[in-house]
Amino acid sequence: MDRYEASDALLAWLYAQQGVDAVRVAMSERVEAAAGCSLSEHEALYRIDMNGRLPMSELSELLAVSPSGVTRLVERLVRRGWVERSQLPDNRRVVYAALTDEGRRVLKATTGPTYRAAVAEEFAGALNDRDVADLKRIGRKLLEAHGKWDSQRFAPG
Repeated sequence: MDRYEASDALLAWLYAQQGVDAVRVAMSERVEAAAGCSLSEHEALYRIDMNGRLPMSELSELLAVSPSGVTRLVERLVRRGWVERSQLPDNRRVVYAALTDEGRRVLKATTGPTYRAAVAEEFAGALNDRDVADLKRIGRKLLEAHGKWDSQRFAPG
C-alpha cells in the first residue's frame, strides 16, 4: 500500500475522530449560548456532582485534562460560585472540588438539560437506533482495549 493510500481502518478513524470533533463544536456552541458556560465547565459540574466531591487529580483524569488545565477550569467555576475547593486537615496535599448549592442548581436547571438536548439533537439526531447501539459497543470495546473503561467515568446520566 502506498504510504498516502488510506486504508479502511485509517478512514474509519478519521471519520470517527472528525465526526466527534464536529459534534463537540456544535454541542459547545449550544451549551455556551443556553447555559453561559463552556462544555468543559458543564462536564466538570456533572462529574463532581456524580461523585459528591472529587480530588482534583481524579477530576483531571475523568475529564482527560491536564492537572494545570483542571486547576484553571475549577478556578473559573469557583469564581462563578458553582464549586468550592477544600482540603482534609490531615492531608493538605489533596485538594477536593465540590459543588455549591448554586452549582447544583445551575447543573440541574440549565447546563444538564441543555447538554442532554444537544446530545439528542447534535449526536443522536443524525443516527438511527442501530447506529447508536453499534457506537456504544464499539466505543466500549475501544475503551476496554486501552484499559480506560470505568463505570464511574462512563456512567449514564
